[in-house]
Amino acid sequence: MQVKANISAISNAMKSQEVTAHNIANVNTNGFTASRAVQSGDKLNISQEARAAMQNTAGQSMSTTDPAKDMVQMSVNQRALEANVKAIQTQDEMNKALMDLNKG
Repeated sequence: MQVKANISAISNAMKSQEVTAHNIANVNTNGFTASRAVQSGDKLNISQEARAAMQNTAGQSMSTTDPAKDMVQMSVNQRALEANVKAIQTQDEMNKALMDLNKG
């Protein structure tokens, strides 16, 4: 049944959302290196972002978080979660309809 795949996708979307939220929370933290959640097949890999940090006026390395990119990623994660929840709900409704047909 496909529910297992949807649950896995929901788990990955939630983990990606956590990584992205952590990046946004640290946007003003000097020296913070943002991470990215990259999905490969059904696996989710978390890696440090390979982008050079700019320096502030005090010469400190600034955060590598890209707020615009992360805000878009949060929307993508949310939609992925919603789509997979809806798929599970639809499968549940279909199973109920089939059970009703079987009873009748």
